Amino acid sequence: MKGLNRTQLKMIAICAMVCDHVAWGFVEFWSPLGQIMHIIGRFTIPIMCFFVAEGFRHTSSRRGYIKRMALFSVVTMIPFYLFFGEMYEYRQNIIFDYLLGVLLLAVLENQRFRIWHKVILAAVLFGVSATIGGWVIMPMLYILVFYYAKNFRTQAKWVIGLTVTLEIFLIVAVELNRVWHFSHYDWPWYDKLYFLGFMLPLLVLRKYNGEKGKDVIGKYFFYLFYPAHFLILAAIKVLIQGCTIYQIYVGLHVIALIVCLEVLLLVFCAKPSRGQSATLLLVLSGCIYTFGFLVEITSGNVGGFYAATLMQYFGECLLMLAFTMFMAEMCHREIPAFIYAMEGVCSVFIMWMLLTTRENHIFYTYIGIKDEAPFPRLVLERGWGFTAFIIYMAVICVGCIAMCTIGIIKSKGVERKRILCTTIAIACPWLPNVVRATGITGGYEVPCFGIMGAVILVGLALTRYGYFDSISMAGENALSHGQEGIMVINNNQVITYVNKRMQEMFGQVTLKQSAYKNETLKEIFEGRIKTLERKDRIYEMRVEPLSEGGYIQGQMLWMLDITEQHKLLMKISDLAHKDSLTGIYNRSYFITLLEEYLAQGGGGSLFMMDLNHFRQVNDRFGHQAGDSILAKFGEVLSELGNEVISCRIGGDEFCLFYKEAIDVKELEGMAEKILQDFQRKMDTQKYGDIVSVSFGIARILEASEKDFGKLYSNADKALYVAKNRSKNAWYIL
Repeated sequence: MKGLNRTQLKMIAICAMVCDHVAWGFVEFWSPLGQIMHIIGRFTIPIMCFFVAEGFRHTSSRRGYIKRMALFSVVTMIPFYLFFGEMYEYRQNIIFDYLLGVLLLAVLENQRFRIWHKVILAAVLFGVSATIGGWVIMPMLYILVFYYAKNFRTQAKWVIGLTVTLEIFLIVAVELNRVWHFSHYDWPWYDKLYFLGFMLPLLVLRKYNGEKGKDVIGKYFFYLFYPAHFLILAAIKVLIQGCTIYQIYVGLHVIALIVCLEVLLLVFCAKPSRGQSATLLLVLSGCIYTFGFLVEITSGNVGGFYAATLMQYFGECLLMLAFTMFMAEMCHREIPAFIYAMEGVCSVFIMWMLLTTRENHIFYTYIGIKDEAPFPRLVLERGWGFTAFIIYMAVICVGCIAMCTIGIIKSKGVERKRILCTTIAIACPWLPNVVRATGITGGYEVPCFGIMGAVILVGLALTRYGYFDSISMAGENALSHGQEGIMVINNNQVITYVNKRMQEMFGQVTLKQSAYKNETLKEIFEGRIKTLERKDRIYEMRVEPLSEGGYIQGQMLWMLDITEQHKLLMKISDLAHKDSLTGIYNRSYFITLLEEYLAQGGGGSLFMMDLNHFRQVNDRFGHQAGDSILAKFGEVLSELGNEVISCRIGGDEFCLFYKEAIDVKELEGMAEKILQDFQRKMDTQKYGDIVSVSFGIARILEASEKDFGKLYSNADKALYVAKNRSKNAWYIL
């Protein structure tokens, strides 16, 4: 197909962006080359706004789209400021502007919001963009145009109109600023004429053919390339301008923080799994600690150092909790709730000691600053609170390492490699302290190496050894969409996995709740219920123990739909127990049922019935007509209810047993009902007047009469009497 596809347009945008940023970093702004490069750079924003709008329109998860944009915006912050320095002051990178545009679309497209809700939220987003956005408001407006304009012609008109309006506004604002000085920016009126370059991308967007193109750059390439190219350009800047050991020292820890944020992004974007929350907490704690250390080595006063220290200790407290959660998931061990509660209490107590240490001197007895190369350092005299903190960390780490050691011994294959990798990761953050103690670093801390090592090893455990995307997790995803209901509980009856099918059967059962709160589930797991009938379907409930590493970890409940098998068995049973022509029981099975009923002490009356003159039907109309009459009489008997057991003895003879009925009027009423129902079915037949029914009824009046042979004989005698009286008659013994 002719034209430009999505991949080609994005590559144009990326090349234009690099050209623009190279100009900002290394080319004189007012030089002809600088102006040309900046105009070329204007291609990027409209093209990317176009694809942001397209992405929002076609994404399968708008919430996930917003989360991705927000996370990449955060990841880009440090590389962005490393390159631009003070040029942008407090303003944010362009991905932040795209994020605001996506949030604006989410607000406008939300059906639950009223008009005034949307107006207020939109005003807030525009206010944020005007205050700290990199490109004030314009990206948001471009995104709105590309999302709501129905065709390219309309989009082009709006983009041109907005761009020209922006240029006029800037020229007027610059001239007014010369009079009233409301801004510290001292621009000439022609300083931002290169903004008109925002209209040039329309020339290439017009050629967009709607095709994706070959995905040679990947789904997240632009997001990752954006911060990466800032780092490269910043490094080139440093090489050209020269750098100090201090800058290298800070740069190493910046790289460590970026690595942590990248792994955080990897975990965040991974498919949901049982270990994702623990891993996110683990990597997040590393990010917080590294950021706190960066603040410490770049701050120049006691207040900044103290705030950085608080941040680092908060990260370490979070790290202890994350270690426990992560190792419990990795080694498949259930950690008692009181352990987490204890860690929470200890963390709160530690932070309280730190926050109040200036007054009570529990954690540190003295806090000061010592000026020395390459940067001022915090001087601390430790109190008993610090010693308690070290003991607390040691206990947690020893416990985690012990758990890992047991897991390594009990496991094998990939599982063992994964746990071993994680064990080394736990040890990594403490290795810099050992290095520092040797004196190689001159007494300076280098936590960047420990943090990066731990994060890289965790990433290795997640990717190469397949913790998130392993076969077991793929199996869980498949089972979630299967027809069988599946539930897994641990040894404390807590639900650790449940698929959609099982939730449909038992309501909104959720993870981490006790399965025994549901009485039916409790009886199933205890083995008291083997089959369950729901919504005209029959299910077999099969409970199996789950073992791993030689230990019973819990139980798995399989809910198997056996409705079709049950129907097949019933069909086979019918063939063995029922008369093929009439659909009621055959003689042998009828006798079996009746003998069992009588043996249990049941009573009632036996009806023996004979169709009079039936042979004449066969002779005059054929056997097919006779079969039709027998089938209709069988229908009459099968519709009498659960208190009646009926059968075909053979030929034109039938029997039924009326449970617990011995009253004459009740028995006559039953005989009358059978006659009326049969006559109604025969009214439409041309031979309906030929056939009549005779009844012989024998009652069980004494316990000695609860014998099928005797009961049958009495009914046969009564039938003989009835047949000699008249048609459609009965006789009761």
